[in-house]
Amino acid sequence: MSERKQRTPAEIIAETEAKLSRLLVKQAKQEAMSNPAITPLVAELDALRIEIREAKKGLGDGPQSFNARTEKHEAWITKIEGERFLAEDTLVSAESRKDEIELEIAAAVNQVVEAPKEISAGA
Repeated sequence: MSERKQRTPAEIIAETEAKLSRLLVKQAKQEAMSNPAITPLVAELDALRIEIREAKKGLGDGPQSFNARTEKHEAWITKIEGERFLAEDTLVSAESRKDEIELEIAAAVNQVVEAPKEISAGA
């Protein structure tokens, strides 16, 4: 088992001074952020961070990326075009069959109308 090394007073002081230095910098930044002269810059910085985040989201590989959204829409467009072609085929065949049925109905009606004439002409 390795033994723990005990820090020397000089190491402890150096670490404490480094921590104090970091805290002083942090405090100075907080005070600077509340300065009215810097407030517009901070607001602009926040807006830029949002723009950067949104741009990275779009340019990335996630589900909201531009590439993923384009692929989804292309698949959707392909499906819609397939439905359009199917509708066009259905329309052509349905209209053709409708015309045939209308002709059959007209022929049947003519037969019904002419049948009484033949009966009365034969009597």
